[in-house]
Formats: sequence, C-alpha cells, structure tokens
Amino acid sequence: MLRLGCFGLLVLSFSVLAEPATPVIKIASLRLPTAAEAWTDNRERIVELMQGLQADVIVVQDVHQSGDTANPACWLGGRLKYSCDFISSDRPSQPERHGSAVLSRLTALEDAITLLHGDQTPAAAGMQRLQLNQAQLNLYVARMRPGENSTVARGHQAADLRSWMDATSDGLPTLIVGDFAATTDELVRQLPGFQPMRRNPSAYRRDARAGKADNEHGMDVLYQVRSFADISRRPIELTTGSEADAPLVLGMLATLRVTRVVSEQPAAAP
Repeated sequence: MLRLGCFGLLVLSFSVLAEPATPVIKIASLRLPTAAEAWTDNRERIVELMQGLQADVIVVQDVHQSGDTANPACWLGGRLKYSCDFISSDRPSQPERHGSAVLSRLTALEDAITLLHGDQTPAAAGMQRLQLNQAQLNLYVARMRPGENSTVARGHQAADLRSWMDATSDGLPTLIVGDFAATTDELVRQLPGFQPMRRNPSAYRRDARAGKADNEHGMDVLYQVRSFADISRRPIELTTGSEADAPLVLGMLATLRVTRVVSEQPAAAP
C-alpha cells in the first residue's frame, strides 16, 4: 500500500508540472516627449529604460510624423528590435501626420484600422491579433478625445469602438490601450465588461486625485474582466539626474495574466 501511495503522489506531481502556466503579458502605454530638443536629448535614455522594462507591447500615443524626420515611435521600435505599426487617419501623402503606434515583439496574426466618429475629424483606431505563447488575444488602440469633447461626441466614439470590437474580436480575450477624455465612471459605462488598470472605479482603489485629473481618465490599459487578471502596474518615469527635479513621467506599464486561454481563432458560426 505504501508503494502504491508513493506512486500515486508521483503521478500527481507530474500531472501538476504538465499543466501549462497561464501566460502573462506586459503592456506599456507611452507618450514620448513632443518637443524636438527634449526628444533628441532623452531618446537614448528612453531606449535604455524600455529595454529594462521588457514590455511585450508598447503603445505610443500622440505620435507626430513629419516628412523630413523619422517617426519617433518607429525609431524607438527599431532600436528595441520591435515591429512598428503606425495608426493614423491622415493620408500617407500628407507631409504632417498624427496618430499612435504599436511596437511589439509578439507575432501579429492580423491587423486592421477603423475610424471613430463623433467629431468633424474622425479619430483612427487600430487592432492587432497577437500570439502570446499558446494564447491568442486582441489588442485595440484608441485615442478617444474628440475636439468637441462633449458627452455626446465621446459616446459616439465609444459606440463606434464597441461595434468594431463586436465585429472583429471573434470572442478572443481583448485589451484596449488608449487615451480617454471621459471620466472614469463614464468610460466604464461606455465600455462594459472592461476594467481600467490605472484608475479602478472601485471605492477601495480609487486614487485620491484633484483638479483636472478628476475630469478625464487619461492614458490607460483596459482589460476584459472575464479574460484577464490584474497583476500589477507601475509608472514609467525617466529620471532627470537632479534630485531637485521631478522625474519625467512617460506613461505606465501594466502586467496582466491571461485567465481565459484561447489557442486558436474560434470557428465562425454557419
């Protein structure tokens, strides 16, 4: 009986070891310095900072691309050896283009772009389907800051984003990385089923903020509650080298565990 008991424990231990660990993804939401001098003076230090963070995906907001200069986000992606996907509603022929960029070291299985209306100038939103170990997931990128910035305009953009996700997500675990003008409570109502990493609306985790920060949500990573678990978040800061000067805050790094692993795209219904 003792031998059988030991054998049973051995089989159980091997079965536990054989169970695949649920994958973890690290996503950086970033805004690079926009002033030319600030960017050129700090870009090498930003490369070193991001190399140390080892993010799987870096989403850069407020990217300005000029015809005579390199796209700063794609320059950063090149130094990190990440792919770069520039998302813009401006025509490629325009000398000045504005948008966002997705830098990734994961395999992109699909990508797409759409427009979010609610303003005279629609905003561009992007999507990538990524392979993370054995899991597939959707990453949507959106900057929802209409020029009019009314509740109605923000609602139109959120409705466009929801409709697009319904049409393209294929039931896979989904993340949204963006810059949002709505308040936290409004944003959660606009995108049901998603939870913000940076400013959780729960009374137990509400940030004690004042002034303008209470009137808009800002840059964040939103995760699908039924598909991900919040592990940690940390600010991405570039030290100035002087104790008297505050560090330059570039964004945040979100670490999430995929709790609902889908290894392949679900088959379409007949």
